[in-house]
Amino acid sequence: MKKIFFFAVLSLFSTFTYAKCKVPDSLEGLTFQNMIDPHYSSINPNAGAIERITYHTDTYKARFINDRTIGPFKGLYTYRVLDEDNGVGLYQGYESKPFNKPSHTVVFKCLTNNYGLAIFTQQSGENEEKSRQNSIFYTIIRR
Repeated sequence: MKKIFFFAVLSLFSTFTYAKCKVPDSLEGLTFQNMIDPHYSSINPNAGAIERITYHTDTYKARFINDRTIGPFKGLYTYRVLDEDNGVGLYQGYESKPFNKPSHTVVFKCLTNNYGLAIFTQQSGENEEKSRQNSIFYTIIRR
């Protein structure tokens, strides 16, 4: 099932691929500004939100900059480049240790070395009653 999802995401992004871009090798020290797809639905409750995420060695801090009533959110993460040649990376966020099940994942696909598209998937669990997804436009604003 995970392989089917992965290849479906890759095929979705294939029409948007620009010439030879790369996702970061590491997120450490980077800040991303994300614009969440503005089309509201029950599986996209944060439609139109703008989020800023700062990554440290193995922790992240995220906040919505256009809605100060929720967050900030903090947690742990792992990240790896899945396909260097095509600019695809996988981030897995964890609400607590041990790293046995991510609470959310993000599949990044670069359009340039500084911005691209992503699919955010929230797993059902402690903070979410059901799984949901959002599409994201990301921009790296600090290196």
